[in-house]
Amino acid sequence: MARQARTDPSLTEWAVLGLLREGSAHGWDVARAFTPDGSIGNVWTVSRPLVYRAISVLRELGYVEDRGSARSASGPERVLLAPTPRGRAAFRRWLDRPVEHVRDLRSELLLKLLFGDRAGLDRRPLLRAQLAELERGENGLVGRVAESEGFDRTVALWRLTSARAARAFVEALLDERADEPVQYHAIGFVRSAHAELDGMPLQPAADRTGPSRIDLSEPHRGCLADLDGFSHVWVIAHLHESVGWGPVVDPFLDDRPRGTFASRSPHRPNPIAISLCTLASVDGEGILVEGLDLLDGTPVLDLKPYVPLFDAPAGAVAAGWFEDRAELIFERTSDRRWEQRSRRYQ
Repeated sequence: MARQARTDPSLTEWAVLGLLREGSAHGWDVARAFTPDGSIGNVWTVSRPLVYRAISVLRELGYVEDRGSARSASGPERVLLAPTPRGRAAFRRWLDRPVEHVRDLRSELLLKLLFGDRAGLDRRPLLRAQLAELERGENGLVGRVAESEGFDRTVALWRLTSARAARAFVEALLDERADEPVQYHAIGFVRSAHAELDGMPLQPAADRTGPSRIDLSEPHRGCLADLDGFSHVWVIAHLHESVGWGPVVDPFLDDRPRGTFASRSPHRPNPIAISLCTLASVDGEGILVEGLDLLDGTPVLDLKPYVPLFDAPAGAVAAGWFEDRAELIFERTSDRRWEQRSRRYQ
């Protein structure tokens, strides 16, 4: 049976085409660039036979053509190769297209960034498109983790973790001020009486359900030393049940939309909560607090002692649109306007 011609080049073929796009070369020099110590090999290493095979496929596709020959010191003249106009156009389209699968970022995205850097191109449009692609994929993986069980959930969780790490990498590239990707890890988890968002207190001061516990993971328990000398503690947490965000929100305590950063909404670009709680006790594995507005199972990112001189502002204090409305936290609780992530996928 005759082999059906491919119309979509492989990654090796794209890389060979990209190298030839920088200048005519013969097959031997192209293959040398893909050795482990070659100019492309630190990203994508390919054996010499596979490089020659890629050149053959590119010829079949009409993406490269012969452009004369060059003398060789150790043998016959070597044929020089160069991309055709069609090949150049196809490569540029590929170069600007975000990578579809997270598993291919290590190879395909790095190759695109490498060739873009060598050509002096602005790679920010590609990175922004890649970030949007990763965000779409992450949203789908969140649902897959919630819906899966057994080993299927293990695979989905691995893919979600990889997608988030990749997103942090792309964000760090876009923000040239960042020395490294921003990533945080839970130090422990909340154990509270609040199993559902519906009916949750809106702020710590409105929580009347009694003490809640924060259990710390073993590596972080030594950090609790000397905390028992404080009466209050800031609990910084990741709102794992929050779904999405927007520039404005409909707050519980007002009847008109407000800017997200002028609210205490859980729907934020980074769904982080800060809760000032009374510190009831400290033991070797965690703390007991009173007045906590967090769901049971919420990941905790940090604990910081409350120090009045540092945390209570000096001078006049303005509460913006919360003026004359803050007291409503004792009358109102969370409701169905905030969709709970785990409920979305049931």
